[in-house]
Amino acid sequence: MPLRLTIVACVTFVAGCAAWTSVPSLPERSSIVRDQLDIRSDFVLPQKHRLVEELVALRSDMGLKLDLPTSDEPIRVYLFDNANAYTAFMGKNYPTFPDRRAFFVESDTQLVVYAYWGDRVAEDLRHEMAHGYLHSVTPNVPLWMDEGIAEFYELPRGQRGRSAAHIALLWKRYQERHWSPNLRRLESLNEVAHMEQSDYAEAWLWMHFLLETSRDRMAIVQSHLAELRRTGTAAPMSQVLSGVETVPEESLAEHLTWLATH
Repeated sequence: MPLRLTIVACVTFVAGCAAWTSVPSLPERSSIVRDQLDIRSDFVLPQKHRLVEELVALRSDMGLKLDLPTSDEPIRVYLFDNANAYTAFMGKNYPTFPDRRAFFVESDTQLVVYAYWGDRVAEDLRHEMAHGYLHSVTPNVPLWMDEGIAEFYELPRGQRGRSAAHIALLWKRYQERHWSPNLRRLESLNEVAHMEQSDYAEAWLWMHFLLETSRDRMAIVQSHLAELRRTGTAAPMSQVLSGVETVPEESLAEHLTWLATH
């Protein structure tokens, strides 16, 4: 099975990296192990750092809302001190990867997150750890759902997954008639490289709609993930929703309108 790459959903590239005379090794100076979380950093990170506590709590938050079982499979997080060290390491070891602040990489034997300590490290790690927690217990999650869930959980606790940036982007494009919801099209995307920023935003909006508007809709997501765990496959969400929503895309547009005006 080839490495599965999941890219943090952002358009800001790492830039202005200085040249390195040697490629940095993986961070190993400091280690924090909490449940599945195994953070290795090349700087001392306090054991009770608030970000560590938030990442630990993320597993419980996802478990409760998505009805996920717990796993003891470690998710190794390599946290570099700065963007230069991170970029040099990634360029040497993953030369085909695009420039991004953080990556989640899954192989047959391990789940790994690579990131660096920057201004948006909390957002980045919440996003990538959401991928890690989900993949540790659920196989074959559709790409749009995988990214939608990670986008939902990259927001700080207490915001109930509400992304002002995604709302603003989609609302503007919707009003200008440059975008309209299309879950079947979203389901057809099977490579991260094929996803644009509006696709990440729409994936987030579908998940926010399903997880935050009613218990019945949240149960649809829970059932979908449970079916993937049982059999490794599940009916497309567009097919499922067409049986319970008169016109799912209209319901989603109404939800966007409510978010944008409240």
